[in-house]
Amino acid sequence: MLSYALNQKWRCVMLKFLHLLVSAMVIGVPAAGLAQFNDKGDHVEVKKGTRLCSSIPVDGVRGTLNQRPIFWKVTSPIRANGTQTVSALVHETVYNRNSGDTTTVENPYDEDFATFFKRAPEHKGMLEMISPQDGNLQAIVEICRKDK
Repeated sequence: MLSYALNQKWRCVMLKFLHLLVSAMVIGVPAAGLAQFNDKGDHVEVKKGTRLCSSIPVDGVRGTLNQRPIFWKVTSPIRANGTQTVSALVHETVYNRNSGDTTTVENPYDEDFATFFKRAPEHKGMLEMISPQDGNLQAIVEICRKDK
């Protein structure tokens, strides 16, 4: 009888432990996935596949000819020299003459170029894209919101 009581108590403790473990995983795993930026010394690593948007104009930085908003997609992990590859993309509206539908498509604007990412000191939560060629500021960016 004593053995049965200890066994029931042990089972209750194990169930509570399992409940706590599963709760920690449910809360912790999505939070870990939100870490898109990791500081790596002087530079910041941006998770591959992250889309970056800019809402802050930078003096002397070129835009598209008809002022379409540019956004960037990170296409590589950080390299030993601190650079990452990004592709600049634009959204364009396309009209289908056969169906009469208008859709938005994503088109390349400037593909596969290297850049450094650094924290933007004047803009909390944003990054500076720095040219490794001449050290000039290319853009001030943040993670794109879902509606962009």
